[in-house]
Amino acid sequence: MCTELRRRVFLVTANNLKVDVHHAIEANVNSYVFSDDKGTFIIDCTRNSEEARKVAALARSKGADPETILITHGHPDHYLGMGAILQEFPNIRFVVASQGVKDDIIGFTQWMDSVNWLEGEPHMKSKSDQNPDGFDYEGRLEVLQSSTLQLPGGGVLQIKSDYPPTECAHMTTVFAEDLNALFTIDLTYNKVHIWMGVGVAREHINNWQEQLDKLKEQYGPLNATIYPGHGNPTDVSIFDIDKKYMNDLLDTIEASKSEDEAKQKMMQLYPDWENTDFLLMHSVKNQFELANK
Repeated sequence: MCTELRRRVFLVTANNLKVDVHHAIEANVNSYVFSDDKGTFIIDCTRNSEEARKVAALARSKGADPETILITHGHPDHYLGMGAILQEFPNIRFVVASQGVKDDIIGFTQWMDSVNWLEGEPHMKSKSDQNPDGFDYEGRLEVLQSSTLQLPGGGVLQIKSDYPPTECAHMTTVFAEDLNALFTIDLTYNKVHIWMGVGVAREHINNWQEQLDKLKEQYGPLNATIYPGHGNPTDVSIFDIDKKYMNDLLDTIEASKSEDEAKQKMMQLYPDWENTDFLLMHSVKNQFELANK
């Protein structure tokens, strides 16, 4: 996909409420900017400061600085941009839907720091006496005490976070009734290879597929627009598509003698799906190792 297509903004309107999508280049990950006549609100902030500043610029272009950003889960491609967002909007409120999400973020950050994966984003290391310029995860991340969030103009977002472990140990989805839009985040991927890497065991895939069935049952009759964590907005057919992808990857692993063979077969099955060199590679590696223990 060309760079300009990656960066395009997809717009949906309902009354005075709109949502714009920032498609980040790194990890093919999405950030969402809601806007109405009164202000803006952000979901997730990409994996790096450069992309996060583009999210900030998109929000600012709507005429008002955002007061709140929701971080949906503890994978770094959704939260490592928080430092840049804070620099752009010093008064912004960072919220998560559960203590589990907060703990995941803190734990993953500590692990990344321990293996020197934060050298490119030093301000995202945990704040401490030894690192006073780091990010105050404990103090900054506020756990919501409600299953709803009110947008500046009065619209209400329905927040759900009681999912079993799937793509991540703790996941958040958001339903915007005014837009008839479900933000599935990383419960769905659209033409981007699905993360089934480290941390995703067979039991988690089973959980995940069960949740996709439930989402289809609930939102299929509404014909809701689906906003995935990776890839373009789509429709409710994505639930079956992603479920089939998972089955295909597992079947391919079983039928392959090597990781490379499995990867090549998946690329043949899904030739137009993106992120083969990281998401697919690590997913095949993890599932191949689990299958051959």
